[in-house]
Amino acid sequence: MKSIVIYSKTGNTLHVAKRLIQKENIPLLQVVPEVDDPNLAHPVLKDRPQLYAFDHVIIGSPVHGFSLAKVMQVYLMQTDFTGKTIDLFVTHFFPFAWMGGNRTLSQMKSMIEAQGGRVRFMTSINWKNRNRENDIENLILRYTA
Repeated sequence: MKSIVIYSKTGNTLHVAKRLIQKENIPLLQVVPEVDDPNLAHPVLKDRPQLYAFDHVIIGSPVHGFSLAKVMQVYLMQTDFTGKTIDLFVTHFFPFAWMGGNRTLSQMKSMIEAQGGRVRFMTSINWKNRNRENDIENLILRYTA
């Protein structure tokens, strides 16, 4: 069974997740911090989705300060991904993926693999890019196939 787990600060990551569930009816689970302040060094999670029932998970997060959002870092470090297939996506406003998107995806991949997961696809969505809609459509086609 498949699910989507996201953390979304501004709604852009949530927008991509909603587009995915329009194509494939799967549960959308959200990581929610007690205090949604991206400057907190050690955020505490109010809602931490459990993945016991899922063998395939799509995980989405925004890029904060050229890196993975701290809220998602906490979630990934506290979650067991053993035996799960994971697809990743990030959303950001940087003009190029190498300015934070690629680094964030690498961070996520390393954390998930350290927790026993197998990462399959990784996608960086630049919210300012004029090809954003094409990038989202390509993500949807790949991740729902």
